[in-house]
Amino acid sequence: MRICAYLIALLALASPAHAQDTPAPVARLDHVAIWSADMQKSIDFYHAVFGLTEFPSPFPPGGPRWMHLANGVELHIQPGRSEPVNQPRRVHMAIALASIDPVMAWLKAHGQGWSDIAGTPGAINATRTDGVRQIFLQDPDGYWIEVNDALKKR
Repeated sequence: MRICAYLIALLALASPAHAQDTPAPVARLDHVAIWSADMQKSIDFYHAVFGLTEFPSPFPPGGPRWMHLANGVELHIQPGRSEPVNQPRRVHMAIALASIDPVMAWLKAHGQGWSDIAGTPGAINATRTDGVRQIFLQDPDGYWIEVNDALKKR
């Protein structure tokens, strides 16, 4: 009798009703896509500033170009943008590094600026309670990028 009760309990746990109570796996970010006016300029920028490498996309030549970020996430650079990008700083992608200092050095050497989230030129956000510093910059197309040193904290 105990064995029967045990088997019934196991079957109840394996039922579809119980499976619906189990949370689904956490989703993984697959890629970020931007629309570029000059794909080579964008490729060169992301390689020089962040060390991203390009890899073949499954599209014919002239189509999107793909670059590797960490953890299997990709940056897809789409061709054909002709209008200016017009979005606020708060609409951005964030790239975490161990240190933001090399990025700031590259920006200085190339006459490019950065700001904090409020838009103060040359400022660094250092107000997070976890100690992570952040800067905001724009890529060649005008997309906002937050660069932070969160990798040193992980």
